[in-house]
Amino acid sequence: MVRKSVCCVVGLLTIACLLSSVVPCLTAAAAGEKLKVSASAAVVMDQQTGQVLWAKNPNWRRPIASLTKIMTAVLVLEYCDLQEQVAVSREAARTPGSSMYLRAGASYTVRDLLSGLMLASGNDAAEALAQHVAKTTAEFAVLMNKKAVLLGAHNTHFTNPHGLPDDNHYSTAYDLAVITRYAMSIPQFAEVVASQRRVISEPGSGAGAEENSRPIYNKNRLLWQYEGANGVKTGYTAAAGRCLAASAARHGRQVIVVVLDAPRMWEDAAALLTYGLEEFENLRVVEKGQTVGTIGVAQGISDIIPAVSAEDVWVTVSKSQQDAVGVEYVIHEGLTAPIQKWGPVGKLLVKAGDHVLAEVPLLAGREVEARTLGGILKHFSRRLHRLLVAH
Repeated sequence: MVRKSVCCVVGLLTIACLLSSVVPCLTAAAAGEKLKVSASAAVVMDQQTGQVLWAKNPNWRRPIASLTKIMTAVLVLEYCDLQEQVAVSREAARTPGSSMYLRAGASYTVRDLLSGLMLASGNDAAEALAQHVAKTTAEFAVLMNKKAVLLGAHNTHFTNPHGLPDDNHYSTAYDLAVITRYAMSIPQFAEVVASQRRVISEPGSGAGAEENSRPIYNKNRLLWQYEGANGVKTGYTAAAGRCLAASAARHGRQVIVVVLDAPRMWEDAAALLTYGLEEFENLRVVEKGQTVGTIGVAQGISDIIPAVSAEDVWVTVSKSQQDAVGVEYVIHEGLTAPIQKWGPVGKLLVKAGDHVLAEVPLLAGREVEARTLGGILKHFSRRLHRLLVAH
């Protein structure tokens, strides 16, 4: 099935065609008939495309407990080497709540503290790492908030690195899915949170004492109970309720799930992961460099040029519906020669109804000289050169 239409859109000309045999994501309303979760807020997101596959109150700002530590780990990995030594302050060692039982005055590697942070959910590890990166936890929170803005997590605000209660410390299911997706793209992060067990070095307690090793076990029971589970973090406070950011991979795809204030946290996460993994697939709609159409050029040696996609375009689509996804290319109005090859000429949109699934730049597939004496001579000279080279 193919259709074409032409319409004007405030300074843009849109030429729409339809890609056959591509199906859109289920709407939240339709999916809600299949999914009954206890969580007050939840999101299912595809790791590759970043598309939201299902959501419940995705933008509701809530306390997030130890899911905070996902951002803490991201910043630590961006600012530190894993072998750096971190001296534990008395303040860090005395941090209340869940702990990996650090000793004040002792030094641990960043690698070991990350294990304690993400597996044992050590608030003491969060405090020690934050002080190591930014001297104070307040300064570290500034870095956290800057990173959140860069990632597009605009309904998030951090005041500490561990998630202990604070009225000004909050996020949303959607923002946490965005942050988690980014974190899981960092190999060192993905390796840590996929570990069921890590062994860390415990510094000796006296002068000349030898180091001891001790195991730390992951609190994320999905790593044992759910096929393909590979992360990421649990959380709980009385204010936040039971929270979980989870990830699993099957069939060459990976899905992120976030559930907040979820009495049946494990059951919710398993059901949402299965839904995201089994009900959807990822398709490459357009290849990088592929010509998607032709566009008109004013005052040029050539009247038309090919428009090519600047990137591969992938979308996540539902297996259960057969409606087509619309592919539109939106061309900048008033394109006038000269135009450089690979210069921007518009954008390509992949849409399900009015919902944009993907957007990438469109580039000029070839150069166009202006229709002037100089342009004509330049065009003729280049054609002559190509002919001579060919012979």
